[in-house]
Amino acid sequence: MEHISSDLKFVLRSLSRSPLFVLVAVMSLALGIGANSAIFSLLDQVLLRSLPVQDPSTLTAATLLLATVALAAGYIPALRATRIDPVDALRWE
Repeated sequence: MEHISSDLKFVLRSLSRSPLFVLVAVMSLALGIGANSAIFSLLDQVLLRSLPVQDPSTLTAATLLLATVALAAGYIPALRATRIDPVDALRWE
């Protein structure tokens, strides 16, 4: 038990030395937990319970279309960036 208390004291001292890191870590966790709960709520409503809309298939199709566009918007530039040699890119700057 004494090792745990000394470890906790060490952790608190280390974290107090870098408050920006603590802020970024806490905000990242909060954002991740919030996004996870929002996505779960949406999937719960779409897949597990019926939504109070007239045409749920259109809503599902629109959601899938938007998700596909979002993935492509991130993937295509990343794919193009892997084709460029970093040395050549630095020479052109």
